Order: sequence, then structure tokens, then C-alpha cells
Amino acid sequence: MLTTPKSLCRGCLLLAVLVLLCLMPGSARANAPSPKSPWRTIILSDTREVESIAVYVDKAEGSFYLLQTFASEHTKKQEIRFQKPDDAKCIYIAVTMKDGTIRTSDPVESVTRRDLKYDVKSNTLKVKADLGLLYVPLFLLEVVVSSAFLLGFTALVEFLVALPFKLKPYKYVILINIVTNVAMNLILPALRTNISIRGYNDLWIVALLEAAVVLVEYLFYVKKYKDYPKGKLLLFSIIANALSWGLYELVLSFVL
Repeated sequence: MLTTPKSLCRGCLLLAVLVLLCLMPGSARANAPSPKSPWRTIILSDTREVESIAVYVDKAEGSFYLLQTFASEHTKKQEIRFQKPDDAKCIYIAVTMKDGTIRTSDPVESVTRRDLKYDVKSNTLKVKADLGLLYVPLFLLEVVVSSAFLLGFTALVEFLVALPFKLKPYKYVILINIVTNVAMNLILPALRTNISIRGYNDLWIVALLEAAVVLVEYLFYVKKYKDYPKGKLLLFSIIANALSWGLYELVLSFVL
């Protein structure tokens, strides 16, 4: 069978679209703003005699370095905010008083997201009191909400992609998306932790897992949509997962 110029152009266009969709997740992660380090707030009891405050954090080997200095115009609000590096575990501050004296607090651990509190008179820096019995339920609520957002976002994207493909009934698209999404949420955090410890870039691991998801979903679609061309099912699985992953990474990079 001879290939017409029109069909050849369509094939080249389809190939170009597939390449762009496959590159989209990596491009989104590489070009979007890098996720910011978590913010920390130090609440000050009394700043009338404070001239400036210097915040020090520790390095991996245990030594401390100056992170940021706040002048009196910033301390008047009785709180200072800064971005703590992810690898920093301890913080201390050096407070310069208006009479020229310098008060240096003891280092405190700050591995959680809780704020710090500094008492100027006693020169005491400590972690603000936690939420007690409410901490666990609020933490679980945060995990549930974030997981539900991820699941809903990817399911919506793949459902919208399924509309022009007319993959009826659409419930199978939603069903397999839930299964693969939950599996990714269980496997990926453990892999990312191990990769981070070893100092490797996790992008390729995520890409391999996404490829596995594409294969699993494709096999599921082949079984459920028996009258549908297998080539189009594979194409749908690639496009749907590339878009959902790429758009999610792009949105997440701007939110964090």
C-alpha cells in the first residue's frame, strides 16, 4: 500500500506531538521555579531594645553559618521570617542590642514546620508549643487532602483526554487511574527518600515509574475496550499520563 503525502504529514505530526508530550514532564520540572525551602517564623517577645538579629543555621558537617540578618525595621513587627535550608537541622540567633551588646541564643532543633519563639529578656530561643493531641489528626488531614488533590487532578486530566477518544464507559479510565495513583503514592515516597539519601536525581526514576503506569493502564484498556484499536489505546495512555504528570508537576512547582 502506497503512502500518500497527506498521510505521511499526519504521521510526522503525530510523532512530533508524542515526542513533545513525552518531554513535557521533564521540561515542566526543569524550567519551572524550584520548590522553595520551608519558611520559618521566629516570634519575638519584645524588640524595643533590639538593633538587629542574625540567624545562623548548621551545615551537614555540624558547623554553623550566617543565613540572614534582620535590621530594626524588620524586627519592629515582633516576628521575622526566613527560608530554612532543607538540610539544616539546628538554628540559633545572635541579637545585637541598641547598647551594643550581643546576645547569642543556644542552638535549637528545628526539623518540624513549627514556629520558634525568642524571649529577649531571658535570651531563650525555643520551638513554639505544638498542637498536642490535635497534631496527629491535623497531620493526617493534611495527608488526606494533598492525596485527594493529586488523585482528583490526575483523574480529571485523564478523563478530559478520554473525551475526544470516546473511551466509553469512562468509569474504567477513572478506576485504573485511582489504582495506579494510589500505587505511585505508596512506592514513590520510599524511592525518593532512598534516592535523596544517595544524592541521585529522582527524575529518571519517576519517568520509569510513569512508563510502568502507562503499560499497566494500556493492558487494562486492552482488556476492557476490546473493540477499540490497540494503537489508539496505547496513544491515549501515553498522552493522558504525560499530560497529567507534566501539568501536575508544573502546578506543584508554582504552589510550593
